[in-house]
Amino acid sequence: MTARSREDRQDRTGPPPPERYGYLVTYAVRGEPGARRAEVTVLPGYSQEEDIPRILAARLTGRPADETSITILDVRPI
Repeated sequence: MTARSREDRQDRTGPPPPERYGYLVTYAVRGEPGARRAEVTVLPGYSQEEDIPRILAARLTGRPADETSITILDVRPI
């Protein structure tokens, strides 16, 4: 058995990465009073935590480019 095949075998024996990550996000929308909360699911390989403002903007306006109107106040894993 080569060193490389041992490494490959060890990689496969570890737990698989989660299929998705869920977050409870508290955020504010520019021009609107108060804060809102939403659950956001991030799928590894498709989106990351840094995409949360774009995801929320797309939900609110249908345009991910409106992410500048979203201010993230808190992000907690669920």
